Amino acid sequence: MKSISSKGAFWIVAWVLMISLWTSTAPSIVFPVYAAQWHLSKSMTTGVFATYPVALILILLLVGNISDYIGRKQTLLLGLGFLLLSAFVFAVAPNLHWLFIGRALQGIGVGLTSGAGAAALVEYNYSSNKQLPGSITTITQAVGLFMATIIGAALIKYAPLPLHLSYWVLFALLVLSILLCLLLPASTKAQSAEKRKWKVQGVTVPRGLGSIYILAALAVGAGFANGAVFLSLGAQIAREVVGTQDILIIGTVLSISYLLASVSATIARRLGPVTSIRLGMASIILTMYLLVAAARFHSFAIFIISAILGGLAYGFSAAGGLGIAAIKSPPQYRVQFLSAVFVVCYLFQGMSAYGGGLATSLYGFRSAIEILALIVGAIALITLVYTLKSHKKGESMPAASKPLI
Repeated sequence: MKSISSKGAFWIVAWVLMISLWTSTAPSIVFPVYAAQWHLSKSMTTGVFATYPVALILILLLVGNISDYIGRKQTLLLGLGFLLLSAFVFAVAPNLHWLFIGRALQGIGVGLTSGAGAAALVEYNYSSNKQLPGSITTITQAVGLFMATIIGAALIKYAPLPLHLSYWVLFALLVLSILLCLLLPASTKAQSAEKRKWKVQGVTVPRGLGSIYILAALAVGAGFANGAVFLSLGAQIAREVVGTQDILIIGTVLSISYLLASVSATIARRLGPVTSIRLGMASIILTMYLLVAAARFHSFAIFIISAILGGLAYGFSAAGGLGIAAIKSPPQYRVQFLSAVFVVCYLFQGMSAYGGGLATSLYGFRSAIEILALIVGAIALITLVYTLKSHKKGESMPAASKPLI
């Protein structure tokens, strides 16, 4: 099959990353329907939610570098295959056990596509702007979240089979994605992998880039944790603040945050990575404060402002963190470096999402919001201080890099 240009390959990979996040987020908007129809407790639904980051982190730790050995294209196809299977499992799921299986498959699929996809965007980058891959990675995530929320909510409200139809739509889109992915150039193995046998990756950071890794992981991790607060508790906040059970209204309110993340990620392309990270951290701190205020005073206006600011914060922090990781990582270790960053990001996301549900069950909704806001705000503050103290030292690229496991 004839391959396409670097520009075409770049945007196909961007599509794959977008559809991966759409697939992984699709169950979140359906969880309230599962809970109502299957009489599930909050701990059950948060348990299903947490299965995803656990599976994803294991994949990143164990085989996060597999695309260096079998190629980016093959790894993306493998990840899409797992996501296709997960969509089928959700589409026919008769009970809670199938949801756990589906979420695990989604974690495996996104674990394979995330690191390989982020590295492929750098390699297929047709622009002179080195910030472009990091920004597009963040934009694809934001658009995927937006599509999953708004389309999922519309299908639940207006279409038949609210527990299943959205997954059949995804199934068809994933088949299309696989066909598009077949058009990608046959990617070569990384030079560093050609002379070595594959082994379990673990968390691999090139020697001399420890400060860059810490900054990137904290920045993107704080952004993911900020987003997870809205994913895990946003629907409940919207119900309490807006005072409606209408899933489409709730989905529309939440989708504002995800859509605006793509706006700030686009702006971040014109800023330096450290500047983007600083804007993101300051925005996260303010977002958490406003979210607590919205829940405490039942203010729809404050909630909307927090959703807008939270989306902008995610875009700035994730684009800045991924941008500095992509720019500073040596080509032969790029996928390992990016996968190591994603390990921390999804760990933060999983802990925030599951912790939010657990705290709600133990301490009540308002206390859960305050606890999460305090923790996420503290991470953002630490990251902001870190950029002020050590980013100059971390931005110098060492002459030679070796893996440090």
